Amino acid sequence: MDLPHEPREWNESDLKLFRSGERKAVVLRRLSSDEGTFREELSTKEDWDNWFSRAPGVSPSWDKLLPGIYVIMCSRAGAIFEEEGQAPANYLPMPKPTWNRITREFHVHREITRTILRDVACFSYLPHHDLCSHQIKLGFTARMATTLPNDLALSSTYIPSTGSTFAVVYGCTEKQMSDIEARIRRSNEQRSHPLLMSGIFIELERKRVIFSVDKLVDEFTLKSDELESEPWNMDPKADEDGQKTQKDYLNVCRRSRSLIDHIQASKRQLSKFLDEINEVAEELQSLGPEAKWAESPAMQTKLGAVGRDMRKRVQDIIREYDDKIDECNKVVYNTSLAVQTVVWNHKMRQDSLTTTQISKANRAMAFDTRHESAQMRTIAILTMIYLPLSSVAAIFSMDMFNWEAGAGESIVSKHIWLFAVLTVGLTFLTLVAWRVGTQRSKDVTKKADRYFAELQRQGSFV
Repeated sequence: MDLPHEPREWNESDLKLFRSGERKAVVLRRLSSDEGTFREELSTKEDWDNWFSRAPGVSPSWDKLLPGIYVIMCSRAGAIFEEEGQAPANYLPMPKPTWNRITREFHVHREITRTILRDVACFSYLPHHDLCSHQIKLGFTARMATTLPNDLALSSTYIPSTGSTFAVVYGCTEKQMSDIEARIRRSNEQRSHPLLMSGIFIELERKRVIFSVDKLVDEFTLKSDELESEPWNMDPKADEDGQKTQKDYLNVCRRSRSLIDHIQASKRQLSKFLDEINEVAEELQSLGPEAKWAESPAMQTKLGAVGRDMRKRVQDIIREYDDKIDECNKVVYNTSLAVQTVVWNHKMRQDSLTTTQISKANRAMAFDTRHESAQMRTIAILTMIYLPLSSVAAIFSMDMFNWEAGAGESIVSKHIWLFAVLTVGLTFLTLVAWRVGTQRSKDVTKKADRYFAELQRQGSFV
């Protein structure tokens, strides 16, 4: 099975999973003997070397460790490509030799190499024994999903025998650094709890989720108010209220579904974290005299109360996540209704435009028909005037009549019968051809009507 990494020294392949550089990193120190929280900004290798040489309580040697908390906040690297907004969290702000030293002196568990590259929400509790001193160490790794911006990763190690906590937060923005620092400065009894940094990590993820959901709901509300209050562009050709509005609402719907999936994944990790709180409490209570837990009995009692308060807080966050899921689902349902309304109105405007165009075409056809009818009437009038004249002129110009016949000559030709026969015959043939042509057209029309009538009967239930 793909079990967590065994507790052993980091090797070269582990170190290659991180990208090194020189940027700003912030180190926080709050020892039990300190009156406040000390903050230092480090950028170059020389800065780190100087800090390690004078930092108390930081050493791979257990006899030099002091009770308290050390936190390294790694700043976020800029975009690798122009289309990307942020670099991955495994881009470190220190050179490779410095990071190798940090893994030793901050007791960083190798499981972070797997956690930070997963890009999904996860939390791991890794109790193990030190290879040299064989003392118990409680390791923790956590990751925020990359589906939302400003994702973080965390590795933390608590050493009960010295009361020391060493943590590294990967991929911090300036705002997140300020938030982490403020929370550590405000911590009192929580500062000695093994899950302090994990709790801060959960609070940062909660802020990220709440901000994203509120932003989405506000955007949907503004779009809905704009759609309801502002007049729509009634020109379907402009398409300002058609496909563009549909695309905007579908984008909101897609983001809502993505947020729901993100919150559900975070809830599953919070449920796992609740179980880990119980496991940590049981682990601390089971420590015998050989473990040499540095905390006094009174502080141990306080840490138990802190663990119970943490559990209540996580349960409150889970319930708050349920409310945010309901808000996202409401956005999805309302988006579906809004898209249907937009589509219906856009189709109605398109139908109205089509009807208007048909009306204009019918008007133009009526005007043309009226104009042609007037022309035909004029032609008919001219025909009625000139046809009798033409007929009379044709009769007088025929050779069938001899208008200057002499005595004993016939005025009408003896072949007049041929004229009558041909006239009657051609007229009859013309009428027959007209009748056959019109009857064939009627038969084709009736056949088409019967065909479509049969199709309608086949597609109906009655």
